[in-house]
Amino acid sequence: MQVYQTKKKEFLQAFGRVMSKLRADSKRSARSVAYDINMSKTTLLLSETGKLDPQITTFCRIAEAYYLKPEKLLQMIYEELPENWTMTEDDN
Repeated sequence: MQVYQTKKKEFLQAFGRVMSKLRADSKRSARSVAYDINMSKTTLLLSETGKLDPQITTFCRIAEAYYLKPEKLLQMIYEELPENWTMTEDDN
């Protein structure tokens, strides 16, 4: 269970970094992005800091806010993680 919690934290932190970059690149405020996807600004900022694990529907809405397909957003998150990173325990 400890490995899962660590991996989850790593993933959510990578997600937050990607979201922060996307928002900075778009030069939009958190309030503006949150409004566009019908989400509270607090929820959006918690996601950006890696403290919130969004539901899949929320993940899709976030992708759409940046004119991305969900699979592209997921790809960007994986690019933030170490090569060959997995959500499961490594067999090394």
